[in-house]
Amino acid sequence: MADNRVICVGCALWDTIFSVDHIPSRGTKILPRQAVQAASGMATAAAVSIARLGGPVALWVRIGDDATGTMLIDDLSQSGVCTAWIRQVPGGRTPFSTILVDRDGERLVVPFIDPTLEADAAWLPLDDIAGAAAVMADMRWLQGAHAAFSAARRLGVPTLLDADVAAVEDLNALIPLADHVLFSEPALQLLAGNVPPEEALLALASRCEAKVIGVTLGERGSLIWQREGSSTAVQHFTTPHIRAIDTLNAGDVWHGTYAYGLAHGWTLAERVRAASVAAAIKCEVFGGHRGAPTLAQLVARLGAEMSPC
Repeated sequence: MADNRVICVGCALWDTIFSVDHIPSRGTKILPRQAVQAASGMATAAAVSIARLGGPVALWVRIGDDATGTMLIDDLSQSGVCTAWIRQVPGGRTPFSTILVDRDGERLVVPFIDPTLEADAAWLPLDDIAGAAAVMADMRWLQGAHAAFSAARRLGVPTLLDADVAAVEDLNALIPLADHVLFSEPALQLLAGNVPPEEALLALASRCEAKVIGVTLGERGSLIWQREGSSTAVQHFTTPHIRAIDTLNAGDVWHGTYAYGLAHGWTLAERVRAASVAAAIKCEVFGGHRGAPTLAQLVARLGAEMSPC
């Protein structure tokens, strides 16, 4: 393995985030307590999380060649993310979203993604994957994720899928290409219905070759299955008890931290525990992924039980 670099593939948006007392149920005008603008999106927020931890990370996404796209690239460059392979599509509009976060940390997200933004992935520098430690993808750019995962599989580079809500056929297309399949709870329910999550994970494990299959359950922690011999055990990992200020991007920080741990050779338990603590730290700070911890902050919170370096 040449280095600890992670490649993140998927979506990028320019977020405007408002902190408000409550999310209104009818038309009105409200004044926010705080406001933040930043580059975001699932793969993007995960990439920023990896950079905050000090890991080398490249982001492969499509945006427009507009002023919003320029702001997005500048913001990511300042965050330490490699932006060399962010494609600015001529004539395209950079995706953007407006988000309200209430006093309990819950949010209302209104995204706009240009439907004409080209989906072709032929421009991706797939040869670069040979020197990477891991490739992570979200569900928002099927063609890019499929191309990157297929190349990683050929090159023996581990792949990690942030399996959030998407068309079932898209989930079924990418799951066979991922070594680590990590679901959000709604996405797992989309595939398995009302089956208990433990049973759903075991059923999926019998149908694919993934080394790790798991689901994040918010404040209820996470359930993780690892392919080890004939084991059928699903492990439950808890998450710290906190007062959430802003849950936006918590899952993305979780996945980014897990990918960082994977790239640095941490055990499964170390990866999951660190990811859970990182997501909790993020939720204590307003501003989406701006609350993602540095490695020093993460180690301090983890305490003496694990000291990754």
